[in-house]
Amino acid sequence: MSEHRDILTYIPQRPPFVFIDTIEELSENEAHTRYTIPEACPLLSDGIMSLAGLMENAAQTCSVIAGNKIAYLGAVKQMDVSRFPTIGETLYTEAVIVQQMLNISLIECTTRVQDETIAITTLKIATMGNHAAK
Repeated sequence: MSEHRDILTYIPQRPPFVFIDTIEELSENEAHTRYTIPEACPLLSDGIMSLAGLMENAAQTCSVIAGNKIAYLGAVKQMDVSRFPTIGETLYTEAVIVQQMLNISLIECTTRVQDETIAITTLKIATMGNHAAK
C-alpha cells in the first residue's frame, strides 16, 4: 500500500532533479518507488527519458533505503536497459540490498512500466552520517 512520505527527507536532490513521486514500500532492506515522467523532466530528449534519468531514478530509490543517512553512489556495477520510457509513463522501481558489509551495500534495482521490466541496475552505495536536521 502506498504511503505519503516527504521524498525530500530521503534524498539530497531538489526539484527539478527529483525522480521519485511516491515511496510505495520501505523496509530496512528494500524500497519500492513510483515516478511519473513529466514534460518538465530535465533528463528527456525528444520526449524520451535518457540513460542518466533511469540511473538517477534507481540511485534515488537506493537512497530511500538509507533513510536519514547520507548515501553516496560508489559504482554502477551493471545496467541493462531494454527500452527507454517516455513522458507520461510511470516507473515502478524496486531496490533490494543483495549484499552488505559495514556501510557498503550492493543493491539491485528493477524498473518497470506496468508489467514490463525496462531496466535492471546494480549499484554499490556507501552510507555515512545523518542528514542535517530539516
